[in-house]
Amino acid sequence: MHQQLAGHPSGLRLRSRLAMNKTQTSDLIPPTVPENKGERQCGRGILSIPFTAYRLLSGSAALWVFVVAVTLLPLAAATAQSGPPGYRSDNSDWWSYTRRPDADDGISQKRELPDSNFQILGLKLNDEIFGKASAKLGKATIVQRGDASTGRSQICYSSPGKRGKIYVIFEKGEVNDAFYLFSGGPDWQGSDLCIDSNLVTSSLSTASGLRLGQTAAQVRGILGKPSTAADDKVTYSLGVEQKTSAADFENLKRWHPELSDDELHKDYGFYTLGVYIEARFVTGKLVYLGISKTESY
Repeated sequence: MHQQLAGHPSGLRLRSRLAMNKTQTSDLIPPTVPENKGERQCGRGILSIPFTAYRLLSGSAALWVFVVAVTLLPLAAATAQSGPPGYRSDNSDWWSYTRRPDADDGISQKRELPDSNFQILGLKLNDEIFGKASAKLGKATIVQRGDASTGRSQICYSSPGKRGKIYVIFEKGEVNDAFYLFSGGPDWQGSDLCIDSNLVTSSLSTASGLRLGQTAAQVRGILGKPSTAADDKVTYSLGVEQKTSAADFENLKRWHPELSDDELHKDYGFYTLGVYIEARFVTGKLVYLGISKTESY
């Protein structure tokens, strides 16, 4: 599992699986319920209450609890529904690279691509992508799917109108950031949450020039030799070791005061930049582009 540092200016983040603390039911001690009696002690004296009247009072208390519960339940439900929709067991997002359990395919090429391949709509692919996209394209609902290594959060934008829909989706996984640009394809659960934007058009491209409608040769001209190639798909699996920037190293010092400088340089002096790019074609034209980036120690 990759270790990454949250809050890094360059997008590095440290994400680990945390076991959830669960309260064992055996630890809960049920309250002691007194036996029904004709008399109940109250204060210093004896309050004599007929048993039938006691039952009536108990019934009234139960009714009051029921009324309060019925009143509060809709409020609790409304509060729960106000959070981001979750499809924890849903994998209908066919376009997501992160949804695949075997997403970590390994690095086949040790080389680095220009940063322009990780920019679209003027937005850089990093930890701040959700906030930047919302500011530029409008606030979109965050959809959460999967768990652990396949856990992912997504926001979706689409071209206006019903025909020839173009989609741009930004995604944050446990160890990666990604965006997807595609047209058509099967529907998926949550597609109705996509926000229309006039900035999403058929001519939309990455800063490096990748856009829908290109041929495989044009894609290769921008990205170079692919790791795998077929008639309808090419993939790139790249990785390169990079030195941790001075600014990031200062942050590391604050996050790990228990480590000496030598230990920090040993453990965090360099990180691996991993990239996965997938391009799919129909009748020789690009219809899907997925770009995922991982920065790990």
